[in-house]
Amino acid sequence: MKVFELRLSTLLLRYYLMMLVILAAGFTRQCWLAAFELPIFYSAIL
Repeated sequence: MKVFELRLSTLLLRYYLMMLVILAAGFTRQCWLAAFELPIFYSAIL
């Protein structure tokens, strides 16, 4: 079963997307936007 297998490039793209969401939330000072970081984080870790 290949549910938990990611290529390194896909993993890095998800981490960059996660950091982009966090930085955008920080610079715009909208903390609710940081809640969208969790699903990206979980998909990269799992």
